[in-house]
Amino acid sequence: MVKSMFAGVSGLKAHQRKMDVIGNNIANVNTWGYKAYSFNFQDSIYSTSVRSSGGETTAGAYGGRNPSQVGYGSAMSSISFQYTTGAPSPTDNDLDCMIDGTGLFLVGGMVNGQLTADSIKNSGLYLSRVGIFSVDNNGYLVDDQKNYVYGYALKDGTGVPEITALPYTTSGTANVKVDPPGADGKYTVTILGYSVKTTAKDLNGQVQAWLNKVTKNPEKKADGTIDDTTGGPLSNCTIANNGVSEVNGAKTVKLTITTKEMGAKAAINPLAKYDNNADTGVAGKWDTADMDTWVPTEGRDFVAGIPAEFNEDLSPIQIPYDPYTGAQYNLQSYSISDNGVITGIDTQNRPITLGQLAIVAVENPNGMEKTNGYYFQLGDNAGGVEVVKPGSGAAGFIRSKYLEMPNVDLANEFSNMITTQRGFQANSKIITVTDEMLQELVNMKR
Repeated sequence: MVKSMFAGVSGLKAHQRKMDVIGNNIANVNTWGYKAYSFNFQDSIYSTSVRSSGGETTAGAYGGRNPSQVGYGSAMSSISFQYTTGAPSPTDNDLDCMIDGTGLFLVGGMVNGQLTADSIKNSGLYLSRVGIFSVDNNGYLVDDQKNYVYGYALKDGTGVPEITALPYTTSGTANVKVDPPGADGKYTVTILGYSVKTTAKDLNGQVQAWLNKVTKNPEKKADGTIDDTTGGPLSNCTIANNGVSEVNGAKTVKLTITTKEMGAKAAINPLAKYDNNADTGVAGKWDTADMDTWVPTEGRDFVAGIPAEFNEDLSPIQIPYDPYTGAQYNLQSYSISDNGVITGIDTQNRPITLGQLAIVAVENPNGMEKTNGYYFQLGDNAGGVEVVKPGSGAAGFIRSKYLEMPNVDLANEFSNMITTQRGFQANSKIITVTDEMLQELVNMKR
């Protein structure tokens, strides 16, 4: 008789746990990317009153007998989630996206070193179905929980957009020549016959600053460096003496500038002359008052862009740096293609490629473990893991300006709630009836 009490109690506990699952599903009916969970029952342990036995066919023998068992109620078998793609919900954010397929985004903190599919499990990174992305102050693509978004970054020297070259010209005694850059992509400036390489961001202002520093101490050391005690762009630069020109008794500065920003055309610009006249007040010094300014001309030239190519290693996606200026591109809007390529439009209306999103395909999605928020981690039973590019397989493709809605079926949840409630009531009734039977047994003594 007491066994029925135990069965009723176990049934109450099991149905309460199922109600917990139903409540969690309904609570997340508006949570992006949420996967509905289902509760599975199993019958509990059994007490065997009579064990089974096989029959005998010999003379005088008896036939077989089935076991006689009674159980102790129900228990939880498992809780699994339904890994199906939710309906797309449109948004107004250019960087919002969802995966139409079974794959997951790879997000997390900054990881040093090479990241591969085999090392994801122990990397501390998360898997996510929610693509609420934005760009942080350092130009990195992050989700709304501050985690970096991983993908395939640009190969060095690729993804460079077409540029418009602006030749410059004035008249004067000092020549400025604009040539294509060298293999290192750096500016080459010759001042006082000294060739200096730098990655100047502001060509006009930097040239003026370089000239001012050289005029303070134009002496060349034996080791080929310029003695510059004030620091600045000329410190620790490699130089080569090309000579100083002299026009009408006055020494002049010859600048040879190599810059992608200004294209492949030559230009002329007087910057200063070595003036021994009295108007400077000091003989043998550079007369910086004679420096002219940069004047753009009407001519324009174009430098072809370099198509984007992506690395095979995973890394956080970041706005690339302009190789001509050394600064990050100033992007005004974004778009994400079906294959996960993120493109921005800069202030010059040029398309700038940031990188390509990576998608993680998990062999057994139900083997993943839920963590805080909408993140998953790979469990021991998740099986094989593969990192793929969007649109290249069953992992799915990217839908831009959409977020994935939860796959919770409210009608199904409410019907499950009703049956769970009735199951809970039935088990409580078992306890009540068992109690009444025990009460009758006690009353027999009266």
